[in-house]
Amino acid sequence: MLKKLSTLGLSLAVVSALAACGGNNDNSGSASGDNGGAPSSQAASKDTGKSGDKVTLKIIHWINEPVNKYYEEFNKKFMEKYPNIKVDYVTVPSDATYDQLQQTRINANDTDLLALKSGFAPIPQDWAKGAESPTWKQWIDAGLIADLSDQEFVKNYNPTDVANSTTYNGKVYGINMGKVSFTGLYYNKKIFADNGLQVPTTWDEFTKVVDTLKSKKIAPLGFAGKDIWPFNLAVQGLSASIQQDQAAFIKGLWDGSTKFTDPVQIEILKKSQYLLENAVDGTMGVDYGSLPSLFVSGKVAMIADGTWNAPTIKSADPNLEFGYFPIPGSNDAAQNASLAGKYDMSWMVLEKSKNKDAALKWLEMQSEPDNYAEFVKASGFLPNADVQVDDPFINELKPYLQSFKLTWDQLFINRPNAGEHVAGSSVHAEFLAPAGKIKTPEELAELSQKEWDAAAPK
Repeated sequence: MLKKLSTLGLSLAVVSALAACGGNNDNSGSASGDNGGAPSSQAASKDTGKSGDKVTLKIIHWINEPVNKYYEEFNKKFMEKYPNIKVDYVTVPSDATYDQLQQTRINANDTDLLALKSGFAPIPQDWAKGAESPTWKQWIDAGLIADLSDQEFVKNYNPTDVANSTTYNGKVYGINMGKVSFTGLYYNKKIFADNGLQVPTTWDEFTKVVDTLKSKKIAPLGFAGKDIWPFNLAVQGLSASIQQDQAAFIKGLWDGSTKFTDPVQIEILKKSQYLLENAVDGTMGVDYGSLPSLFVSGKVAMIADGTWNAPTIKSADPNLEFGYFPIPGSNDAAQNASLAGKYDMSWMVLEKSKNKDAALKWLEMQSEPDNYAEFVKASGFLPNADVQVDDPFINELKPYLQSFKLTWDQLFINRPNAGEHVAGSSVHAEFLAPAGKIKTPEELAELSQKEWDAAAPK
């Protein structure tokens, strides 16, 4: 999730950004030699990089070793194709350091391309009065981000993914590089085969799998309980498969037509508690970094984690046969048949970029099918385009991606100053025993609703 700045601080930053952008209207560093204010729809067609003055294309990103290695090689190819463009690719830690770098560079109009940590989520809604405005929205509303709607390379991506990831007010303001799912369970195929188990498609089938494993003295489930948030990945899986329409339920929380105490939310919490109760001994002491090794060692048959960790599991044991399936929270197999998650990294071009032409050329080349397929393989993202990826794990997930769902944390619009049982963007099942001190789902639901009501706009 994007870190949120205070309203006052961000307002000052946007004002500074507009002033900084206004001070660079001559765009003397434009690769084409004329001003850089040409419409985005025309800029990518120019001869940037093959003639004229040399330019430096400034890109900022966070530290992600496999992705950074990919871009190191991609940038070499790009500079070979466009010898007049030098790529300055800067990375810093993905914590607040990167958030600060983004704002500083935007304020100074000192970058051409920047990576957003996700797609556009949650999308602001008129019915969520008083909700904080996402940082990306404030940048767009202030005219700081280029409209890419008319760029030909946008058509290389699936229209649905473009609409769901980087479209705002009917316009495309970024290129999202792929999805990740975190609502499934990794499972050990050998353990399943040895015990005559099939991938469950309903909750009743799932509980039978758990019971069979327990009867064979095999720990069914493992979670990274020490870090808390990894357990809530599984909870979001339950929510995605139990809730018929999460977005409608969230809207109902705002207008009072739904409540955290509704039966559907109680069901999610009860099944979350079931997962905890059937986890390997000591699961609340397992940190996230140790979870793959717990799985690879065969000490548990299934773990809750995101698809992004498949490369880590593969590298830990290249011979391990494993798969991934959606957590089947309901007894409706069709409702359980899709993975859910989020749109991950998105590239955005600054509207007043000194080298917008070069930035668009870079995105255009990145969007070519072969280059994009290489990126998907390197990053472990699930593709937003119909490309051939030489990765059995990703190819095996394709049936679950036919109707990709957004998770609760991508849809939930919170009320400012909500209490700890509602704060953030998660269904906070970690407060339930045996992880927390609250014994029953009903008690947790009552607390959540009380805090939600207390945070209502006055």
